[in-house]
Amino acid sequence: MMKNKFIAIFTIVLLLSSCSNSKVKDHIEYDLPDVEYTENIALKKLPEVKNIDSMQDLSNFIDYAVFYNQNEDFVYTNVTDAYKKVLLDDLDYQINWAAQYATIGHNFVKNYDASKLDENLIGISGYIFDYGFKYYEEKANNIITFEYYQDVLSKNTYQNNDISNLPLYQNNDGFVEVTNSEQLFYACMKNYFPYCKKETKAYEILQKATGILNRIIKKDMTELEKYIAIYHYILSETTYDYSSFKQKDSVHQDYACYFLEGVFDHHTAVCDGLTKALVLFSRLEGIEAYHIGALSNIGGHAYCYVKINDNYYLSCPTSGSSIETKNNIKYYVHNNLYMLTSYYTSSPSWDYSSEAFPNIKQEVLKSNPFPYYDNYYIIIDNEKYSLHIEDFATGNKILNFVENVAKENNLCLQIELLGSYEIMSNIWQNYSDKDNLNFVNNGILSKEKAYAFFFDFRK
Repeated sequence: MMKNKFIAIFTIVLLLSSCSNSKVKDHIEYDLPDVEYTENIALKKLPEVKNIDSMQDLSNFIDYAVFYNQNEDFVYTNVTDAYKKVLLDDLDYQINWAAQYATIGHNFVKNYDASKLDENLIGISGYIFDYGFKYYEEKANNIITFEYYQDVLSKNTYQNNDISNLPLYQNNDGFVEVTNSEQLFYACMKNYFPYCKKETKAYEILQKATGILNRIIKKDMTELEKYIAIYHYILSETTYDYSSFKQKDSVHQDYACYFLEGVFDHHTAVCDGLTKALVLFSRLEGIEAYHIGALSNIGGHAYCYVKINDNYYLSCPTSGSSIETKNNIKYYVHNNLYMLTSYYTSSPSWDYSSEAFPNIKQEVLKSNPFPYYDNYYIIIDNEKYSLHIEDFATGNKILNFVENVAKENNLCLQIELLGSYEIMSNIWQNYSDKDNLNFVNNGILSKEKAYAFFFDFRK
């Protein structure tokens, strides 16, 4: 379990912004930095995937084939005698699940050829065809988390770095040329820095990602603080794309919401796009993170495995938000229960499972949820308060502070608190007569309730 603690300084000084009639916006603005590389930089190719000996190896080969192939021609590699026997025993199962768990291959793999298995060869057909060119405008009532307000929106620009200052640029396994967003994301996940030429989609998105990180990350942030800033950026500035998800007039690869384009171009995405953005940001900042494809009884899903301070966690930005209707308005309410959680999460209804990256999964299985509510502190009048509320007065004081900030800046602002049912109910009853306040039960953690309180003072 991680021992470091961090403090978010929430002070009354923040309210001074109202004295100059300067309102904090509900979104960031950022500059597009230069994307320039060291002269004569040596480029690599991703390592070939050979001697396939497991389903994960096969997934890696599918990704490799899709990454480099330009058409539907088959690409072949060798398999070990042991895995050949596994394939011969249940070929469809192994191929189908390897494709499902492939990081980029699950969207682009076309077919397989097992006719050469007697020679210990397996073939994969697939390539990155045109994708992400459709999208629908999503009417958003996204709520800003108070953490995002305090740590990002209320601050000036933190850094003015080009790509050479990114941790991944300085510490990687090589530079790999990429042209599209899928190659960009995958190269970063594999710990390679993407080499992007101008006029490519990869260049455009890397430029945006670097600009956003310059705005939301401070130089002295810990690994944990970086991840929290990234996670809250995605929650607060991206809306789940229900419109595209529900469309049936085209294959899903046509829609931007499944890719980085959804987050960076349209601020709307589904689980696949949200997870890819979370992994991309994390890897660029030197945080180990993986895109995980998963399934349940109701369908497919994507979430992230992330390593923070030597502990591996499951992180799901999709489950970090939900739609709640209040006063006939649909709001996207957020929670921290899925930010750094265990493999099975704290939800009794969570039934997603995955065999992707099985070695990492074993590490995730060893972890307990990170005690976020005990370790995130608010300071009001030089006193600090955690988000784990143990008495009515503390919760009331925090809500009063958040209300003032939301009102002064005309924001829809949320704070999520953890406490006993009795304390949370008493706090809500004290505020229930306020027209601008809404209340959502986000779930249970260690037999206590996580409640989201949000104030809507937008005009």
